[in-house]
Amino acid sequence: MKHNNRLNGHANEGLFKTVYGEFLTAAFSQNLQMVYQTYKVIKDAHEDGIWSVAWTKRTNKIITGSVDDTVKIWYRRNGDSLALQHTLEGHQLGVVSVDVNPLGTMAVSTCLDSQIKIWDLIGSTASRTIDAGPVEAWTACFSPDGRHIAAGSHSGMVNVWNAETGEKAGPPLNDLNTSKGKFVMSVAYSPSGNVIAAGTENGNIYIFDTTTGKMVHTLPGHSLAIRSLPLDSEARHHGNCVSTLSSHSSWVLSLSFSPDTTHFASGSSDKRVKIWDLNARQCLHTFDDHTDQVWGLCYNDDGSKLATVSDDRNLIVYSTS
Repeated sequence: MKHNNRLNGHANEGLFKTVYGEFLTAAFSQNLQMVYQTYKVIKDAHEDGIWSVAWTKRTNKIITGSVDDTVKIWYRRNGDSLALQHTLEGHQLGVVSVDVNPLGTMAVSTCLDSQIKIWDLIGSTASRTIDAGPVEAWTACFSPDGRHIAAGSHSGMVNVWNAETGEKAGPPLNDLNTSKGKFVMSVAYSPSGNVIAAGTENGNIYIFDTTTGKMVHTLPGHSLAIRSLPLDSEARHHGNCVSTLSSHSSWVLSLSFSPDTTHFASGSSDKRVKIWDLNARQCLHTFDDHTDQVWGLCYNDDGSKLATVSDDRNLIVYSTS
């Protein structure tokens, strides 16, 4: 597969690729006059490493999940102050991933205890627990309409549950000849909800049609595990690699598009967070406040802030506009 462009800014081990398609796309920014600065730092936000973070779109809350088995809800208090609202308990082993529904009223978390928990963010309680089975739910995400939850498994399947009832929404999505046995480490819906992209340990991305349950594309290109799989809002119907970005000096663990898809952020085992503009083909800014690998990051609803979490147990919010 031919790579049209290479973007530099971290080192060779940290690679991530941009793919045009309904599932992985990137728009270009014309404005490089951005202001980047550290906005808030919450030290020891959890008692152990923080592996995941999500930011609600309407209620403006930050949700974090940690190896300390807890999910926490953070909110803005007295203007710029960021405070802990609730600590949600119930998982027995480290929380692997968190996501929020489009309304900002529910969160989902997956854990090493093989359970999926759906949380009511209004009442700050667990509304449902799904026993997914051993290693049958690694990372999870809500569908664009908030009605379903998809999660990847160690066996190469993507399982989908009804978010309201907790029941399986149908048979697992997998291709017995291709994706079977390939640990699915990241999943994401297209903005339309018509496809699910699954990133696996062998470096391939498998695309499934949610209406037929069949695999429709295989996107090769990576040589190692795909741990993060962000989506933008643009819809296309083919998947070609248009850029290979080589920059981080270690594994790229997390990616997130800004809401307008003109920029994106990357977090790495090199402890750094980088902001990118694809039109300029360059890294715009590097944050180096974390002291350990950066497992998760996400933008707020208007793209003015970026939340990042790390094994250093800190939650950091950056201004990005």
